Amino acid sequence: MRSMKRPRKPVHRYRSLLFPGVAVLAVFLFWAAFEPREQPGGETALFERGGLKIEITGVREVGEDFPNGGGPEPCPVYTVFPGAVATVLEAGVGADGGPLWAFETAGEDGRLDIVDGMAPLEITPEVTGVLDPETGVYALRFVLREPEE
Repeated sequence: MRSMKRPRKPVHRYRSLLFPGVAVLAVFLFWAAFEPREQPGGETALFERGGLKIEITGVREVGEDFPNGGGPEPCPVYTVFPGAVATVLEAGVGADGGPLWAFETAGEDGRLDIVDGMAPLEITPEVTGVLDPETGVYALRFVLREPEE
């Protein structure tokens, strides 16, 4: 005689989305804990003068000031957030083959010559602006401001 066992019903372990939801939440929290914090964005601005082209990220605002206490023409002042970067797109070369422009820094040299192909430079409190190395007149200045909470 044949056995009359009843067929088994399939087992459904997760009848709700509670467990998968908790698992996804745990993965997201783990990822968020190690993700670097975003700096305030600001805008990206392009500065051009005399063969020099620089892209500046993290710009809060652009104003004007007179270089060296009343120079011949106004100097743009870029107010930037921490983490802002200046990328040289075109540097321009002088008649003698030397650099036309330099970043003024508070380091030992006091300046960093701007040349084509140089690595992007993070704007820190030590980087005060771009100047003409021959005359010492600013082409542009940087002011670093903390974001407002």
